[in-house]
Amino acid sequence: MPEDENLHSLEDLNKKLYSPEQPLPSAAHHVPPHTAPKSFGGEAWTPEPPPPEKKKISPSAYFLIGAAAFFVLASIVAVLFLFFGARSVSTDRVDVSIDSLPSIASGDTVTLTITVENRNPAPINSTLLSIDFPEGTRSAEDTSEPLVRYTDTVGDVQPGEEVTRSARAVISGAANQVVTIPVTFEYRIEGSNAVFVKREEHTVTITSSPVSLSVSAIGESASGQPITIAVAARANGVDPVENVAVTATYPFGFQLQNAEPQASSGNLFTLGTLMPGETKTIRLTGILTGQQGDERVFTFTAGTPQGGGSQALAVPFTAQEAVVRITRPFLGVALSLNREEGDTIIARAGEPIQASLSWSNSLPTTVFDGQISVRLSGNALDARNVRSGNGFYRSSDQTVLFNRDTNSGLRQLLPGDTGGGTFTVPLKSVQELNALRSPSVTFTVSVSGKRTGETGVQETVTSTLTKTVKVSTDLSLSSRAVRTIGPFTNTGPWPPRADQPTTYTVLLTATNSVNSVGGARVTATLPSYVTFTGAVQPSDGSVTYNATTREVSWVVGDMAAGTANRTAAFQVSLLPSTSQQGTSPVLVFPQTITGYDRFVEREVSVTAQDITTRTTTDPGYSSSFGVVNP
Repeated sequence: MPEDENLHSLEDLNKKLYSPEQPLPSAAHHVPPHTAPKSFGGEAWTPEPPPPEKKKISPSAYFLIGAAAFFVLASIVAVLFLFFGARSVSTDRVDVSIDSLPSIASGDTVTLTITVENRNPAPINSTLLSIDFPEGTRSAEDTSEPLVRYTDTVGDVQPGEEVTRSARAVISGAANQVVTIPVTFEYRIEGSNAVFVKREEHTVTITSSPVSLSVSAIGESASGQPITIAVAARANGVDPVENVAVTATYPFGFQLQNAEPQASSGNLFTLGTLMPGETKTIRLTGILTGQQGDERVFTFTAGTPQGGGSQALAVPFTAQEAVVRITRPFLGVALSLNREEGDTIIARAGEPIQASLSWSNSLPTTVFDGQISVRLSGNALDARNVRSGNGFYRSSDQTVLFNRDTNSGLRQLLPGDTGGGTFTVPLKSVQELNALRSPSVTFTVSVSGKRTGETGVQETVTSTLTKTVKVSTDLSLSSRAVRTIGPFTNTGPWPPRADQPTTYTVLLTATNSVNSVGGARVTATLPSYVTFTGAVQPSDGSVTYNATTREVSWVVGDMAAGTANRTAAFQVSLLPSTSQQGTSPVLVFPQTITGYDRFVEREVSVTAQDITTRTTTDPGYSSSFGVVNP
């Protein structure tokens, strides 16, 4: 082959291999990597690279750019506020300072000096200063007046200005008590409706009381055992303390029997003026009852009274407590009245009270010469007719006695020995009690005996308990039907006839005896053959009828003790059936009056018999008028 033809063939192959528009050679024509194309003319041919693609910005990049811009802007604002914000109004630049004594004696007059300083660049206005005082605080100008809150306005306060206000109060409390007094200052700035509030607190320690109390009482007592508590009030200062009083708060189960001196009003004991170092003592004796293990707390408070008959203290100085724990009695005794075991039972006038007494020796030693006495007292007692079963009734002092003479077992009670007795106590009749108020009978049981103590010396042991019988009021209701009398005109045949309507007037009378009754109400139901006509008296709405339940109601209301003959009336119409011929149909079923007895603190109820056509109380009534005729 000629040389120029070979040259042309190589050039064509070279163009095919390195042209960008030609596909890559197949594996059959692949040139091994170690075989490089020969260069012609001293240079190899190289293809041009493709143009670079343009990059797009993602949404996250935009977010980062925005966050960076916000941070820069916030930094600029913070710098501007740091250098120029001092011109704004802030509660941090309103100072409220309180100047007063850190400690006082109870009952002293305290002066609080409040200073308000405005360090803002603008004035503040619409100001209000308030001080909340603790409970028991009194006005310094009039100690009988309680002081709960002090309020005042300090006016406009200019920039850099200070304003001062003072408040005086009598603060009391127990020794070493820390009293907190909150102070609130409110204000506004011009051009704004916002209310700015600044709060501060001041604490005062009460170091001592002008009067101190000491309470002396036994720590343990048997249930029903008499106890005595001594309360001593002493003036601590160098000046006399005038108008001193002590209030007593008794626990549940305590019944005061005697007090020296006597209370001036309720549980308020007035001691008058105490000279420096002087002590005045109150002695209280009473019966404490409860279950074994119970603790009873007595609280006594000294101060100055409010006056005007009030039992409260105007300025309390100090308070003390006495705790008495109820233990097992020396001689156990139990009394049941009408088979009821409670401390208070309810009975009706004229009813006899059946009393059952039992006793036992709960000591680990023998008790000799046991004696049980039951003293009876109260305005409802029929003392002339008391009867004792196996005891002795001593009418001179109204006491039922059980001793070695009436019961040989009481001569010597071994540990665990028991015994018992019975007696009957009648109550006065309704007529006898009508002139009385809050009738009751009190049973005071005292048990005594002798035992040999741990020292070998014989000593007397006692135990007592008290129970009360309260007599409930005699709330009564009388009712009747009439034809020819009463507030309404009645019509129809009399005697009544079958299938013809006949009207009757129903009269109700309520009476109350010895105790005040609240919310008295009468209810009655009508039979299906009787119609309520709507005629009532009184016409003030107290007498109503419910057509669904067929119930007539009479709201009697409160009835004072001794209320008699409170009346009401309503009219009914009877339409008898032929099946009722020869009978006396019921006009009103049994009626019931109920009310709340305020003395016995229970609901009382009485029911009257049903009312028929036998109107025997009517002046025109004849025996034949009470039955239905054909």
